[in-house]
Amino acid sequence: MSSLRHLIVVTTLSLVALALSGCVSPTPPPVVSPVEPTTLPAPPPSYEELARHYAPVIRQGAITDQDYITAVDFDGDWVGNNNWESQPTGDLSACVYYSVIETETHWFLFYSLFHPRDYTYEDCATSGGCHENDLESIQLVVEKDGTRFGRPRALETLAHNAIYLYTFDDTVDGNFLAVTGMAVLEGDHPVVYVEALGHGIYGHAGTGSLINPFLFRGGVVIYRVGEKAEVPQSVDDEQVSYKLLPIYATLWPRRDDVGDGRTFDGPFTYRGQELPKSIDGDDFGTDKANTPWGYYQTTGEVLSRGDWFLDPAKALAYHASFSGDFSLEYVYNPYLTDLGLMKE
Repeated sequence: MSSLRHLIVVTTLSLVALALSGCVSPTPPPVVSPVEPTTLPAPPPSYEELARHYAPVIRQGAITDQDYITAVDFDGDWVGNNNWESQPTGDLSACVYYSVIETETHWFLFYSLFHPRDYTYEDCATSGGCHENDLESIQLVVEKDGTRFGRPRALETLAHNAIYLYTFDDTVDGNFLAVTGMAVLEGDHPVVYVEALGHGIYGHAGTGSLINPFLFRGGVVIYRVGEKAEVPQSVDDEQVSYKLLPIYATLWPRRDDVGDGRTFDGPFTYRGQELPKSIDGDDFGTDKANTPWGYYQTTGEVLSRGDWFLDPAKALAYHASFSGDFSLEYVYNPYLTDLGLMKE
């Protein structure tokens, strides 16, 4: 028995020695495949994120503080016909109103700039060119191309009684409107040029020979979107932050506040629904400033007052021609929904 035990011990030690010397291959460990990191697609942007991403850089011609943009209730109330008187003492912190509407193929981003006064060099009592309140706007069309924020395709700006069409490349051409020129970008933000005095908005500084003297006569205030609503330090302030305010939560809920001494006035009928076309105003003319949904400009034979804001897909399909798909079916249009005009 002792000899057998001795043999077993020797054999065991020999095997261990062989294993340690590498002559006997140990059992290999199981092969574990590397785990590929899971890449989740970025969530789609909210409408507020879209509005901020494309919020315009505003190059505002400025002669006096009457050219500063602000909120409609800058004087602490929603009365429209006291804004001329309130302008010298009201809060001129910069605000821009916005809206986002979505179709199956595009986003339509609308931005409105408010000034309490539209004025002239001459005495307003005799010039005939002044009026209380001024609200002019732009519309940016963004294609949903599979990227998170899409691709800007066209920019429209409102200047007085005309809408100007600008493009970002040759994928958009004119239709009812001629293409005025190429839009300008600072990063992803379209740059717009706003006249002093009359506050017409253009997508390029060279638009129209008649407006050039008014774009940069005096100083230039440059507004960019930010977290704060700031007041320019002077008419040459190039770093002013403006705050975005949603039209749907500010101006639109007051659409029934209509009449003299109220917010809005000038009722009109849009597809059987009554809406106010103007901000109430009395100084140097009656109700001269349109609401975002009350613009009559550039309707042609197809559009009606209000379509540019309320039915932008229809308006842009008439104004311009787009290569690729351009759907008229809305994914999100809270205004037509509220009016009971959204297609099921």
